[in-house]
Amino acid sequence: MNFDKQKVGDKNYIVHAPKGSSWGNTDDVLSSWTANHFRFPESKSETDPGFRSAQLGAIFAIKSHWTVSTSAATVVMPTGTGKTEVMIATVVSECRGKTCIVVPSDLLRKQTINRFCSLGKLRDIGAIDDTFCNPIVACVTSSPKDKTELENLLDKSNVVVTTMSLLNSGRFSDEFLKVLSTKCDTLIIDEAHHVPASSWKRVKKSFEEVRCLQFTATPFRNDGKKVDGDIIYNFPLSLAQERGYFKAINFYPIYEFDSDKKDISVAEKAVEILETDISKGFPHLLLVRASTQSRAKMLFENVYQQNYAKHSPVLIVSDNSVIENKEALQSVYDGVSKIIVCVDMFSEGIDIPQLKICAIHDKYKSLPITMQFIGRFARTQVNLGEASVVANIVDDDIQESLEELYSQDADWNKILKDTSDEKVGREVELQKLARGFTGTEVIPLNQIRPKVSMFMYTTTETSWHWQYWSKVFNEDKSHHFVNEQEKILIITELRTSNVDWTTCRDITDDNWNLHILYWDEKKKVFFINTTDKGIADRLAEAVFCSYKRISGEDVFRCLSGINRLMLSTVGLKTAISNHHIRYRMFAGVDVADGITQATTHAATKSNLFGVGFENGISISIGCSYKGTIWAKWVETINYWKSWCDKQAVKILDSTIDTRTVLSGALVPAVIQSRPAVVPYRIDFPLEIEAELRESILLKTTLHDARPFLVDIGLTSFDETSLLSFYVGNEEFREEFTLDINANDYTITHKSGSNIRIVLSRGRETSLTEFFRENPPTIWFVDGSSLEGNLLVKLKNSPPATFAASNITPWDWNGVDIRKESQGVSKESDSIQYKLISELRSHNQYSLIFDDDGSGEVADVIAVLEDDTNAKIIVEFYHCKFSGAAQAGSRVDDLYTVCGQAEKCIKWASNAKALADRLMKRESDRTGKGKPSRYEVGDNKSVFTLKNKLKLYSTEYRVFIVQPGVDSNGITPAMHQVLCSASAYLMDTYGIPLNLICS
Repeated sequence: MNFDKQKVGDKNYIVHAPKGSSWGNTDDVLSSWTANHFRFPESKSETDPGFRSAQLGAIFAIKSHWTVSTSAATVVMPTGTGKTEVMIATVVSECRGKTCIVVPSDLLRKQTINRFCSLGKLRDIGAIDDTFCNPIVACVTSSPKDKTELENLLDKSNVVVTTMSLLNSGRFSDEFLKVLSTKCDTLIIDEAHHVPASSWKRVKKSFEEVRCLQFTATPFRNDGKKVDGDIIYNFPLSLAQERGYFKAINFYPIYEFDSDKKDISVAEKAVEILETDISKGFPHLLLVRASTQSRAKMLFENVYQQNYAKHSPVLIVSDNSVIENKEALQSVYDGVSKIIVCVDMFSEGIDIPQLKICAIHDKYKSLPITMQFIGRFARTQVNLGEASVVANIVDDDIQESLEELYSQDADWNKILKDTSDEKVGREVELQKLARGFTGTEVIPLNQIRPKVSMFMYTTTETSWHWQYWSKVFNEDKSHHFVNEQEKILIITELRTSNVDWTTCRDITDDNWNLHILYWDEKKKVFFINTTDKGIADRLAEAVFCSYKRISGEDVFRCLSGINRLMLSTVGLKTAISNHHIRYRMFAGVDVADGITQATTHAATKSNLFGVGFENGISISIGCSYKGTIWAKWVETINYWKSWCDKQAVKILDSTIDTRTVLSGALVPAVIQSRPAVVPYRIDFPLEIEAELRESILLKTTLHDARPFLVDIGLTSFDETSLLSFYVGNEEFREEFTLDINANDYTITHKSGSNIRIVLSRGRETSLTEFFRENPPTIWFVDGSSLEGNLLVKLKNSPPATFAASNITPWDWNGVDIRKESQGVSKESDSIQYKLISELRSHNQYSLIFDDDGSGEVADVIAVLEDDTNAKIIVEFYHCKFSGAAQAGSRVDDLYTVCGQAEKCIKWASNAKALADRLMKRESDRTGKGKPSRYEVGDNKSVFTLKNKLKLYSTEYRVFIVQPGVDSNGITPAMHQVLCSASAYLMDTYGIPLNLICS
């Protein structure tokens, strides 16, 4: 269709596609819309003319919204489902007088103008006929010179198209915005997620009296904030796929750990797909996605132009001139250029159906934006094949929500559908919550995250009257959700209160309270979780005719069964006269006094809080005399229900003596001299141990390393020497001493390098100074541990004899038992080589990893996959050389290796982090030109394991490999060390310790 164009001012203009030779005016156009009948034909197939069901749903949703509201509204439709036609149909069928359309880019502005000038496909599908005039469309490309010019432009147009960047620029004054909002009765924002919240705020204020529609494929802005406006229509991606709006998406993962090769690896695969598709007769194009213009230019020049010039790649970025980008785009339209290198999509909404292959060199780190981007490649069109996406899945630290999308065996068609529906659907439901639970809407169960806490009650009732919740709460300001089968009642309550900083009663504070009641009919108990503790008994009384809250001594039974319970606070009440009660809180080293008073009845326990291990999991637990039981977590209803069940089992167990439980709790004590016990293990302070994001660096004048490449170890193993230890690796090492005296402790530099530690935000200090503030933890053979001058002793001594069933003697013939590591040359007479050979001979391990070296998790890590039981078994092997040429009864042969066996289990709580660590260790080693650490498997195997971890459970086993120990000559001292390590592993994570010896 031919368009006529008239300039208005220097750069702005109006365009029109008149039916005859004359233009007519805006009133003529509007009259033709008003006087004629707009039809809404529905297409039942891709060849059947009419609106798609998604388009009709959106149009009618808008019409419905406008019958009751003038507030801003958001329409969520997946890319490629026809948003532009919905806009045009809405403007024409609703006979809008003057509509302002705001788009994110110049290219999309031109495309929108062309579509509105011809009224898109409305005539082709039979929605309108030739009696409908085409609108006069104004294109605002720059700020007018004055108010008169802008008014003239608007008076001559039915539709105005511009960009948000222009409206929010300093050149477009508030006066101009006022003119625009006064003249227009409708505002449409296209690709609304691209509008920064700061930009939208100014424009929105000007257009607050104007009907506003926002169109987007995702209700989340690029700046991380939500798109304003109620979501009045959400067409799920699952339906778009089901109804054939999109073709299948083929995902091709690349495994390239070498950062110098990752771009060429992605390019090779993408171009291979392009050439294959072209050979099949498909006119497909390849789009190369970069995160920045500099990256795009580098990829264009060094990868695609240099290696694939025959496909005439073009670079389209905003730094190019308008003419350069126009010529590049024309080369694409003409079929000359088959490769487009750009940032993102080089413009939202650009309609090039032949874009079917995408090379993602830099991933999006937002799931909604990824879905929208990929959706453009999956549009259905005759004579085109399926979409293909290529990405290197190992080079970026991406959000957890994207892990599955970029995983090895990802089915993008299913994942995009599921994650899109879940993400957008969640936002729709949250908006329902924000609107105050009007109508019959309820909060989805999976969106409720209560704090893990409860009151527990007993009852003799055989039925509950959950409907009576309304006796306690105002029905007009509350909502309920009940599951009668699971016996769970959830109430959300809006409570309005006066604020305490003013006497003005017109200023109030609105808060939502959450109340949950769960009845375990079999145990004859129920639990209440509430954000208002004072209402718990009233709710209990309303739902049950008879009840009794569990309180007093019985509550403290929840502390039973927690291994290595370390209480951090103890609150006591002491009667000091007939009328007065004194409350005292004990913390830190004073906890011991509190426990003593609590167990001797010198005081009444008020509340306790501590941490420990239960069933192989690290937990926190708190309880009070009045009946509150809590943990420092926020979890799902499912989790809370299960947690309540577990606490009930212990609280109802009358055989549990709480005095015994407390007397076994661990407490720190200040000491004035070093313990007369042999140390055998030392750990970095938690500040370093918990460091998983690589924000900490250890460095000297010549070298530096992340903590995962550095060791900390003891240098003396006896009962009397000054406690000494080292930190280092193959490149640097510093030794320290810890001295305990009557007043305090000191940590001093002994010898070696002067290591400095670089913390987050560039904070830097010497490691010696850091240790003085954050001392490492030293463990002793009796199970006690020391931090600075605070000693924690076990109340229950470990067993005296290490179980014979956990000892396995091997034949070490041909092995030098004084040679521990196989090294990079894989020395066949070493202990480690022998171990790996034995493991390989079983042909059952999917992964065997040589982790030997500074910062190791273990000398050898082996993985078994039990697909039948959906389980992954991880085995840690710790090798140690013998102190002599022959096996014997030397306790010194066990100190270090037992300490290593204990340290490794911190990885038992995070198998994914362990997998990432192995790949980092491999990359660090091969990057130095050394052989791979993989004895069985490779990086791809590790990624497969990471994927299975989403569904599989994990089991851990720990082995000590010390051929210097004679299985027939293990002394009591050796048993003590082995039992101490074994007790630690079992008490914390429930992992057995095994000894492989001679």
